[in-house]
Amino acid sequence: MTKLPTGRPILPFTPTVDETGQPTVCHCCGRRAIGIGIAPKGDPAYVCGECILLVEELRKVRRLDLYELAALDGGIDAVGEYIAEKGITDLAFMDELDQRLIVKAAWMGCVDRLRKLLRDGGAPF
Repeated sequence: MTKLPTGRPILPFTPTVDETGQPTVCHCCGRRAIGIGIAPKGDPAYVCGECILLVEELRKVRRLDLYELAALDGGIDAVGEYIAEKGITDLAFMDELDQRLIVKAAWMGCVDRLRKLLRDGGAPF
């Protein structure tokens, strides 16, 4: 891909704002942007109406990638260990604190496994 003199790639289209702060081009496709930005800092990353609709559709995609699936296995392992420590065979006997702790164990197990995968195998991006 061709790069700008600054070393940044030409795409995505930046800046998406003119000198007066008005939206100019879509950050994703380069068409005329409207005043809805997707970036928290720096260039507002304004997008066009069509890309806004696409972003809404992307939120519906709920498939996990390979790293997330492996991280999920880490959560399962962590919950299994937690249940074994407590000696609980039926989750209906858990009080509110134990319910929160089991979710915490799953969450932390996923996070820890994902960090390990990214550290050992490199990031997928």
